Amino acid sequence: MSWIRRNVDIIFIILIGFSLRMTGAVSHSYSNDELSAVSRLRYTSFSDLIDLGVEKGDMHPAGVQVFMKIWSLGFGKGEWSMRLPFILLSVGAILLLFLLGQRWFNRKVGLIAAGLLAVLYFSVLNSEFARPYSFGLFFTILVGYQLYRLLIEESISTLRIIALSIGFAGAMYSHYFAFFFVIFMGFTGLFLLKKTTWKAYFLSALIAVVLFAPHIPVTIYHLQVGGLQWLAPPESDWLLHFVFHSFNESWTVIIVLAVAIVYGWWKGKNGNKISFRKWSLAAVWFFGIYLIGHVYSYIGTPILKFPVMLFAFPYLLLLIAIPISRIPSHPYPMIGMLLVVLVSTVQEKKYVQNVHFALFKEPGIKMANWQKTYGAEHIYTIYNLNNPEYINFYKEEWGGEPLNFNWSIVEYGDDYLLYETLQSRPEEYCVIGFSSRNTLVQAFETVLHFYPQIVDYERYNNGSVFLLKKAESHKIDRAEEVLATFDTYKKIGEWVYDESLTKQVDKTGSHYQLDGEHSVGPKFKFQEKDLPQTEGYIKVNVSGVLPPEAGLTISFTATRDGASILHQDKPVWIGHDQENMMRYHPEHYSFFAFKVPTYILPDDNLSIQLWNRTGDKIEINFMEIVWVENIWNPPFLQEME
Repeated sequence: MSWIRRNVDIIFIILIGFSLRMTGAVSHSYSNDELSAVSRLRYTSFSDLIDLGVEKGDMHPAGVQVFMKIWSLGFGKGEWSMRLPFILLSVGAILLLFLLGQRWFNRKVGLIAAGLLAVLYFSVLNSEFARPYSFGLFFTILVGYQLYRLLIEESISTLRIIALSIGFAGAMYSHYFAFFFVIFMGFTGLFLLKKTTWKAYFLSALIAVVLFAPHIPVTIYHLQVGGLQWLAPPESDWLLHFVFHSFNESWTVIIVLAVAIVYGWWKGKNGNKISFRKWSLAAVWFFGIYLIGHVYSYIGTPILKFPVMLFAFPYLLLLIAIPISRIPSHPYPMIGMLLVVLVSTVQEKKYVQNVHFALFKEPGIKMANWQKTYGAEHIYTIYNLNNPEYINFYKEEWGGEPLNFNWSIVEYGDDYLLYETLQSRPEEYCVIGFSSRNTLVQAFETVLHFYPQIVDYERYNNGSVFLLKKAESHKIDRAEEVLATFDTYKKIGEWVYDESLTKQVDKTGSHYQLDGEHSVGPKFKFQEKDLPQTEGYIKVNVSGVLPPEAGLTISFTATRDGASILHQDKPVWIGHDQENMMRYHPEHYSFFAFKVPTYILPDDNLSIQLWNRTGDKIEINFMEIVWVENIWNPPFLQEME
């Protein structure tokens, strides 16, 4: 009983951390990444699991996937049962961080760091997932704890060697960024070796290498493939964005912590100082692995994304906890600080709501209900997702019948085929939606062209699903604003064109002629700050007459200070060919919808123009620039419908 009284603070922190994570596990449906892993559990033989489910089907080490397979055989594939071991391991990481902070610095440092890890939204959400993050978090803290005990305290034992070996190997089997991190931690340990510790240190490393040896062929294959091809290299201020993200993207949380840091530093500046050697090692581990990841993302392949920094995040929390721990020993300031963070996680970040990632169960239930109401035979389904089985995993929720998808992947440029296909589809209704896949607004506009009435819809974070219906005219509740019409109207910007190419057709209109000598125009010039401030996109409507072999493209370009804007070392250019749509439409009408890139600044000079790619004679009868409210895939919705 006396032990409980002495440790009631860390026990309370652990209970809060467990309760938060378990609440999410019960209330949140599976995320895209989790369903990807769960879908790979279908392989019945170990060789297929490794070869198809890990080596060729994933870009992570095999450890977590193999564990999930074994666990599922005894406990099933449901959300809370599959997530339970990940939650328990993340709670173990909270305890380990407390123990590390207590030994490395003092008890208050350990409590503060563990408390923040327990309640910050970033660590709570990512350690709830049935994905490698909880495993990597636990093992990287275990490595830090054992390295400190071995190299700083010179505590040597068989158990210490085994624990450090398990920490190294566990991290290596969990996630490749955790692999990089513990290798880096081990490298820094070389500078702390002493005559009494080097044998135990190298023996631990050797055992870890032996444990990981069976996985080396898989790792070599993954390195040859080249990592996350979809991930962009980090911007120069990536670390600042990560810090903001990891502290709930909340200025309240950041200000409270900043005040506590400054106050603690001021109150404790004349007290006992923590040695440079101790706190600098934590700084080297956190900032060092970030720099390695940042540099490698340019010289190798991009590997930095927010969740992987969870492995190094505890060492940033230790650095933050050091000055805060110097606030006078009364517990109320620390309790108040953690309470602010907890309220931010639950209220500001809406943790208990299922709105944190792309959903699959909810749109599946929605589509199943539409099929029951209107008849599956009357609905054409276009849903952009990585695998239809992610939604059909939940088929028992609507009666056991899987949903059929006419389209389950919509790539860039597929709107051409969509346009051609939908012209002859007999179904009265059409479903268009997406979960966790980039879906261009052009695809939505293409479907809307043939099914112009919205019957029902639901929007999620990184996902939406719409039921559309055929109708004589558009029946859609959204804002649209004409910005300019060539060459009769402009609300913003200006038209730039060669007046000699404008030919009068009759008293009410004219056409603009493009040919081999005049292949570009008309051009509409404007600035981002001139656009409406609502969340939306640009739609360019065009009609004209062109020969069978002609090619016509709508293009968007951007300049800054007279030079083309570069993004990822390439000039900004967004374009879409129009001739296919124009030939199919009886009035030779086509359109192109696109979002202005987020990196465009208010004073950048933007242009939209037509480009005659083939040099054939083309007559442009109509060109209109419209701003359209984005109802399809807007940014994260703070208030869900």
